[in-house]
Amino acid sequence: MSPGRLKQDHAKHEQASGRASITSRSSATSSPGLLDLPEMRFPELYVWLIFVSSLDIMLTWVILRDGGEEVNPVAKLVIDAWGLNGAILFKFGLILFVIICCEVISRVRPRVAFLLIWFGVLISSFPPVWSVALLIMHAGEVF
Repeated sequence: MSPGRLKQDHAKHEQASGRASITSRSSATSSPGLLDLPEMRFPELYVWLIFVSSLDIMLTWVILRDGGEEVNPVAKLVIDAWGLNGAILFKFGLILFVIICCEVISRVRPRVAFLLIWFGVLISSFPPVWSVALLIMHAGEVF
């Protein structure tokens, strides 16, 4: 007998006896169980957020290495206190916070979560674009 057939027979037995298994979930319910991990709502946008944020860290470090200064006061405090490792942890902690917020919000208000992640990607793309512009403008200078 196939495993699929066994599950069907077990489900019929549970329905006939009036009991439900703790580990199985009815296919009629759409909400996830306690230990179930639902699919992420906006995985492609999360990849873009991680990509532009990674570019921001890398380009910031190149500018700092070449004698530039960090203009974001919060990032400056983190970099001064913990260096590159602290900046990476701080940046990806913020990314994780945004992704978790989008996932939680999307369960209730998917449109708001979609706009939030798009806004996050858009805002996060400005520092890398500006960093590239600065690197191009100051390409021949020695600090």
